[in-house]
Amino acid sequence: MRDISNTWRWTIAVALSLLLIGFLWYLRNIVIYVLISGILSIIAAPVTRRIEKFKIGKFHIPEALAAFLVLILIWAVFFGLMSIVIPLAASEIRVLSSIDYNQIWLQFEDTLATFDVFLKDFGVFTGEESSSSSMIKQKLQSMFSISDLTGLFTIFFNGLGNFGVAFFSISFITYFFLKENTLFNQIVMVFVPKAIEEKTSRVFSVSKNLLARYFIGITIQVILISTLITSGLLILGVKNALIIGIFAGFINLIPYIGPFIGAAVGMLIALTSGLEFGFSIELVQLMLKVLAVFLTVQLLDNILFQPIIFSSSVKAHPLEIFLVISIGGSLGGIPFMILAIPCYTVLRIIAKEFLSEFKVVQDLTKRI
Repeated sequence: MRDISNTWRWTIAVALSLLLIGFLWYLRNIVIYVLISGILSIIAAPVTRRIEKFKIGKFHIPEALAAFLVLILIWAVFFGLMSIVIPLAASEIRVLSSIDYNQIWLQFEDTLATFDVFLKDFGVFTGEESSSSSMIKQKLQSMFSISDLTGLFTIFFNGLGNFGVAFFSISFITYFFLKENTLFNQIVMVFVPKAIEEKTSRVFSVSKNLLARYFIGITIQVILISTLITSGLLILGVKNALIIGIFAGFINLIPYIGPFIGAAVGMLIALTSGLEFGFSIELVQLMLKVLAVFLTVQLLDNILFQPIIFSSSVKAHPLEIFLVISIGGSLGGIPFMILAIPCYTVLRIIAKEFLSEFKVVQDLTKRI
């Protein structure tokens, strides 16, 4: 009889869990707003607490004002970056759309004709229709067509309405998360049975501590990579160094493939900026400069930044992190790769509290 009762209990629990997952998926936009607000509040919480401790005479800054000031600071940083990046990106798009590709093609044609002869000698190309010249020209025209570039502006303006809703929602939620540090905990604890309240409370405490270290570390990593790449390119005289550096810093959030995307886009921007050289040794030198800066910064990131941020902050082995990110990428592509480490961290903490009798859990969580 007891077995039947337990079976029904587990069946109901699974059914309710599936219903909850379906409900959250239906409201996924709101869930995303809450997650973004949670991350922002975790990163900004130390600043909020420090402002609250600040006093002028006997006057202490109240929690509400401290949270409001930090929220303004967050958006000031965001819109400050956008005010730099958007004009530079718009300028780069205008440059790309105004380039005379036929003129550029004439500069490359002789070199590619020699390359075609070389490939035909080895039997790679058998006719004019499959020459490297025609293939590359078609690819360039498809990549940099004016209709595609102007389409970016259409997408941007269409997204402004959604941005307004997201901006208000994230601001509102983040403000209360900053003002009431345990608000999220309290909301979840309403649905938690009394028997596991203590364990759930410990999960929140440890999770917040590790995730705070992780997200603050990630923020520092973005700043360092953006600064180093921008500085390196400026020293070497590369145009549009700032937009390349900022893009590289943020795209580096994508584990493993982010640096390659950053380097490829950086070299593409540098290439379009240096087309006045034509196909010459100066253009080759420019590309090598950009590549050298990216390789140097990536080396620093791999040797210095990532071990501190990933291994130390979430207390996991580098191989463990690699496998988790790879699994995340296989399950859901780039978004899951970005979310893999924080989600895995929380799951490890939950497992330690509720499944500590299993040896595999003990081995995976012994560093927490």
